[in-house]
Amino acid sequence: MTLHSLIARFRPPLPSLSLEPAPALADGYDVVVIGGGVLALAIARACARQGAGVALLAPGEIAASAAERAFPLVRGVHHDRARAEIQADAPAQLGKLARRLSPSPWPDVVGCLTLAPDGLTLEALRRASAAAKPLGARSWMVPAQEAQALSPMLHDNAAPALFEPAATVLWPDALAAALGRDARAAGATLRANAPAMALARDGAAAVGVEIDGRFIRAGAVVLADDASAIRLVREGRGRLSLMRDERMTLVTQPGAAPIGAALVADDLAMARDLTGAITLSGPLGAETLAEQAMRLAPSLGRLEIASAEPVTVWRGVDGRAQVGPAEIDGLWLALGFGRDALSPALAVADHLAAELAGRTGDAAFEAFAPTRRASARNLEFVR
Repeated sequence: MTLHSLIARFRPPLPSLSLEPAPALADGYDVVVIGGGVLALAIARACARQGAGVALLAPGEIAASAAERAFPLVRGVHHDRARAEIQADAPAQLGKLARRLSPSPWPDVVGCLTLAPDGLTLEALRRASAAAKPLGARSWMVPAQEAQALSPMLHDNAAPALFEPAATVLWPDALAAALGRDARAAGATLRANAPAMALARDGAAAVGVEIDGRFIRAGAVVLADDASAIRLVREGRGRLSLMRDERMTLVTQPGAAPIGAALVADDLAMARDLTGAITLSGPLGAETLAEQAMRLAPSLGRLEIASAEPVTVWRGVDGRAQVGPAEIDGLWLALGFGRDALSPALAVADHLAAELAGRTGDAAFEAFAPTRRASARNLEFVR
């Protein structure tokens, strides 16, 4: 029996951090992280490992967010050079970390094909590949025939493509559980189902959060959950320059045959994990997404859908995430990563942990500073 068939038959249940006894909250912490997904947990873990007193307050369960589960792939190349600079070594960073995490996020290095159905897309992918190489991200263009060999399910729908051999599929919920365990081991307090009700202010500065009728003091509040951030900032009469993108995620039953490389084709993304479950992410509407996927890969029509979930994905109005100190003193942001939410998570966590500890972070993150000015036509209230 192969490894794939063994895992498809037995996927061990994850330890539920949400169901473990909730620790008592102290009166104050160096850092309070708002969020319960992979990004928030990575930030809490990185800060705690730097010696900071950390509390993570998750609005719901402590698990990968819907956006993180929607495309369970870590890759280094990105069409935005600034984004490529911060995630160029993401697959290698994840691979190194995964070897010591428990539970394992089951990384599977399958590669990723980004198809170019037209000349404009082809040229854009060539530029992205050329820009990524000096950063250390391996990628190259392949002709349609080679793309079909790398992903046989494409059949006659193959096109020239950008190939990233190091792109890695993983199990996001296992990664979240493992990061949570590491964060706790480093001294962080994790609380599930603990939505912060408001930012606590001293004048214009954020000095903590209000939760369960209590004031929890914080040297810094890090917003690492898009929906929570929008609510907290809006209720404080502030604004965030974010745009929403309504999408759909379909996941098949485990046991599907290997599909080769993960696929990105315009608005559609497809990846298979080690259990044989295929995750499809695309435009809103289950039927629309299924039809689009089957046009690209007809053999998907034989698979049974295990779950369908609408997903709201947030991104900056200028296309870039917001990472770093906000205009409000004491408030830090890690928001708006769009459809490729997992790839930058570890780099973002390391950068913020360094900055919050008073050290200089990665200069590549200057392009993502929340205090940057978008063009006038892009500045808008959260919608």
